[in-house]
Amino acid sequence: IAVPDSQQLGPYTVSYDINANYQSQIFQPIETEKVNAYRMGLFIDNSTFALIDIAEYAELEDTTLNVHKNLMALSMFREGLNATNVEDRTINGKKGFLVTSEPFEAVVGAPSKVYRAMCWLDSQDCECGPVSVGKTSVIITSTYPLDVTESLLSSLQIAKGGATASALPAPSTQGGQVLPPE
Repeated sequence: IAVPDSQQLGPYTVSYDINANYQSQIFQPIETEKVNAYRMGLFIDNSTFALIDIAEYAELEDTTLNVHKNLMALSMFREGLNATNVEDRTINGKKGFLVTSEPFEAVVGAPSKVYRAMCWLDSQDCECGPVSVGKTSVIITSTYPLDVTESLLSSLQIAKGGATASALPAPSTQGGQVLPPE
């Protein structure tokens, strides 16, 4: 039986189980008055990787998934990706979605599919209408094959608690690895 991997990402413990050989990297957190953002990467090489981003906002945000589905598709379009499918799914026990996309132009050595998923850890329905609000979003971007991406999404567990961001060592690349652009 495989044992899930676990990493401390700022104040969050992130556990997952994927069937791939990879190197993990914790990026330096971004902490401002409006948002604290935490990122980790699971890299095979420059074109095969997964990123897990957690953003913790100071104020309530609109967490209505239909809004974020549209915003994510537009964001991916600006990145040169055509969103070909959007499906609802559960991530970390929360309502979320997965967008499948393909580059508008194929590039040798670049991934042929990019998956991006989102959920909110603390989303609450609002009494004011068909909207929801929360403060903590999770976005997962993956260029792994669909089966590995599905394994990551279905096993992902994020819980607040553990070391503080300031107590973590500064991130470093392993073996001089060249990281993909953000």
